[in-house]
Amino acid sequence: MRVARWELPAMLLGRIRELWDETLGSLRRHWPLWLATAVGAGIVSFAITLSDEQGRMALPRAYSVKMTCEDDIEAYLWRGGCDRIAADIAKSAAPSFGELYDAFVLVHHRPTPGEAAAALGDAPDPAFNLAAILKGQRYGLALSAQEFADVKSKRQADTVMEGIDARDRALLVIGRAGLGYDALAAGALANLVHPVALVDGARQYLAILMGTSKRSDFSPHSSTR
Repeated sequence: MRVARWELPAMLLGRIRELWDETLGSLRRHWPLWLATAVGAGIVSFAITLSDEQGRMALPRAYSVKMTCEDDIEAYLWRGGCDRIAADIAKSAAPSFGELYDAFVLVHHRPTPGEAAAALGDAPDPAFNLAAILKGQRYGLALSAQEFADVKSKRQADTVMEGIDARDRALLVIGRAGLGYDALAAGALANLVHPVALVDGARQYLAILMGTSKRSDFSPHSSTR
């Protein structure tokens, strides 16, 4: 049966109306499923966006770790402790997905070195001399010195230094991966597994979109505190 050319637009519009009615009917009947799907897709999408922001923040920090530990005629003034991460700086092979996931968790979802030391609850030691411990050490540089703000004992100081070493190793792992899809996926998975940090990241991201905060102030969990 042949259809006249002038009848085709009317048939097409009729079919579009049928599809629209079917779609609306499906939404009415299965709205909880559609709503859950939309919310889930939004959460996954933001986890990926947050992972991208975290990766872009981690890369310059990984570079700064390597630069701090480079040879220099005055290196004795600041590079003490570089031997503890020298093997990690020397690595060049691309990290596995598991290594990337662990690195994102450690950098963005674990307590900071300073928080871990404070949790020890040590009483102030009158003989403790933080300046003497940090002299000539890379831990006394600007990005790390803030972690020692509440340190009151040698044990706490050692805990902070060990935490900085662990964090820097994780940053170097992320740095070796760059902005690849594997790093993006690993960071997104870490965010989904740690929903509290995801909510905090959403709050900060919303502030950026509203203009009440700058992108440079964006701080997913503990990575830049």
